[in-house]
Amino acid sequence: MLTGNIAILLNLVSVAITAFVIVTMLISAIIPLVKNRLDLFNFTARKRTLWLLATAPWWIALCCIVVFFPRQNTASIVVWVENIAHWHHIDLFKFTSWHGFTVIIAAFVLALLVSIALTQIRRHSIAMHNLFKFSDVQPINSDNHATIYSISLTTPTAFTIGFFKPKVYLTTGLLQHLEPSALDIIIQHELAHVRARDPLFKSVFSFFCQLYPKPIRRILQQHFTLLTEQLADSVVTRYHDNLDVAQTLITVAKKQRKRPLNCDSFQISHFSHDQITLRVQKLLSPQSQISEFTLIITGLCFLIATLFTASTVDSIHHLIETYFIH
Repeated sequence: MLTGNIAILLNLVSVAITAFVIVTMLISAIIPLVKNRLDLFNFTARKRTLWLLATAPWWIALCCIVVFFPRQNTASIVVWVENIAHWHHIDLFKFTSWHGFTVIIAAFVLALLVSIALTQIRRHSIAMHNLFKFSDVQPINSDNHATIYSISLTTPTAFTIGFFKPKVYLTTGLLQHLEPSALDIIIQHELAHVRARDPLFKSVFSFFCQLYPKPIRRILQQHFTLLTEQLADSVVTRYHDNLDVAQTLITVAKKQRKRPLNCDSFQISHFSHDQITLRVQKLLSPQSQISEFTLIITGLCFLIATLFTASTVDSIHHLIETYFIH
């Protein structure tokens, strides 16, 4: 049995885990209802909303700990928590109680999640290492010669890979069959991924989505991948006409259809691989601008979700203790 501040913190962590589950279930129910409206947001608003949706269970659970754990002495903390949430024996922690089991299970799940993520990264790294080992990789002479490389593959594709020092790879199958203007569009697109460090942030985003049910996780990841590609397309339109960018997307997609490429890893950004139709539509139609009212409503929804969780977790806490030992 633990007592004092450590016991209080562990008890609050167990309650935060309960809050985490509540938020995950709440957002999982909401996302299917709003997924088709996310495209109405402009790029900045959509990016912030997606990150909020992916990370909401984590930071709302943390908020529960912060709210119920003010910086006071132990006696004051006990009085504070018991007055607000009516939790008894908050300064005692038993590993045989439901609090203890909750913390242990959560620690196991988190360790398993990290292990799976590291295993996937390792497998991906080995696959890329073998690809580069058996393929002729050469730097392309350009202003970005340290970033852009050609790789000897017949499949026409371009991709960006690397977490901290991302690099662009263009296959010989692509270099040999496209006009210089189309190649420049592809290079500018991939360099936009490099500057945004998209492979790194896509992997981090994927990690935060892992504890959602698989259908919800897929929706979030698809929206985030589409967003990164549309942002890169938007950067290219600073140097090339929108119609030319759209035409290049279609041209490369047609060439890739003849030689399918297995590139489902969330750690790579590929040109002309993800949701081509939606990307072309965005290039051919004006950038949508969401109203300030909608943004305010969105912010209020996150605030309501936070308040709902904070008010619900106490009731669920008592419900659990009806059947389990504190």
